[in-house]
Amino acid sequence: MGAVSRRRFLGLTAGAGGALLLATAGCAGPGGASAAPDDLSEGRDRRLRIDNWADYIDPDAEGTVARFQAATDIAVTYEEEYADNLTALADGGVIHQLQEGQGSLYDVIVPTYWVVKRLLARGLLEPIPLERIPNHVNVDPLFLEVPWDRGARWHMPWQAGLTGIASDPAATGGKPVTSVAQLVNDPALKGRVGMVTEMREVVGLLLLARGQDPARVTADQARAALDDLQAIVSKGQVKYFTGSEFGELLPNKTFAACLAWSGDAVQIQATRPDLRFAIPDEGGIRWFDSMIIPKGADNVRAAADWMNFVYDPANAARITAAVQYVSPVLGVRDALTGAGGESAALAGNPILFPDGETRRRLFFWSGLDEATEDELQERFDDITGPLVYQS
Repeated sequence: MGAVSRRRFLGLTAGAGGALLLATAGCAGPGGASAAPDDLSEGRDRRLRIDNWADYIDPDAEGTVARFQAATDIAVTYEEEYADNLTALADGGVIHQLQEGQGSLYDVIVPTYWVVKRLLARGLLEPIPLERIPNHVNVDPLFLEVPWDRGARWHMPWQAGLTGIASDPAATGGKPVTSVAQLVNDPALKGRVGMVTEMREVVGLLLLARGQDPARVTADQARAALDDLQAIVSKGQVKYFTGSEFGELLPNKTFAACLAWSGDAVQIQATRPDLRFAIPDEGGIRWFDSMIIPKGADNVRAAADWMNFVYDPANAARITAAVQYVSPVLGVRDALTGAGGESAALAGNPILFPDGETRRRLFFWSGLDEATEDELQERFDDITGPLVYQS
């Protein structure tokens, strides 16, 4: 996705019309009453409103949105207003409005998993109408095991990714950068290191550098990792904290090495194959964004039809070929291989399809209670704020 992507931290503009869908049968409506499929008028059934991150789908002119509309005769408004999770949660944000009981502007939203967990705990999601989504069987079992939604009955992952280290051998004297400890301590990298703006990923990687498991994090461990981050920043090791802007700052040698998101790294390597991406020796961080149906969404049935459509392996493979993040859909690798050409080459990419040994070195941030995570986020923002990159 290049320098503009699903992970971009700064403001993103709205996309043109397109298609995304949410459908819920037998789920609670705006008034809390259960709405049977027959209660939805044909007119409402024929439109769908989706909000996603920017550049997180194949192009509209001949892509998934257009093909879904042609296949279903459902008119889709597909927008790219989801700039980042914190903006969505802040006053006026799309999720803040939902939390304040103002309803949802959309039938499908695609937050990161820790936001989905919060919304589910607050009763702000419609259940996924599994009876309308036979392709639910294609959800990678990894995503059926999250403790807050076993079986994925309230969310369906859109794309997943890995956070690791990208580096430019020409800027490191040919020395590979393969560990978090090296990234934050090597004096040869001082002032030329980039970090991402996602607290859970930075803290998770610093926990791994301490020999601790982000999937079993305690509040004290996370606070100690933030102490480490403060020390790293204070000694001048970090140049900037960025969103996907590292896709510009690494190739132009502002960074010698940086924390990076896997999909962006694959895209950068398309034009700069000399740049490297590594899962740190200590381990990498997994994350994923999920499709959800907000409580009271107008068109749950259409949302379900959309989810079913994008979970067809052939359709999911087209999305993977465009965005080059890790697909949560079983069968995508075979579909890419069958497509031939550049798509088939992606099927062999170890970043998109990590082997078993690599998967064992990838960790999710398990999460803490909301008040503690908000406390950690506030301190993270205080530490990183002066160094957040402004383009």
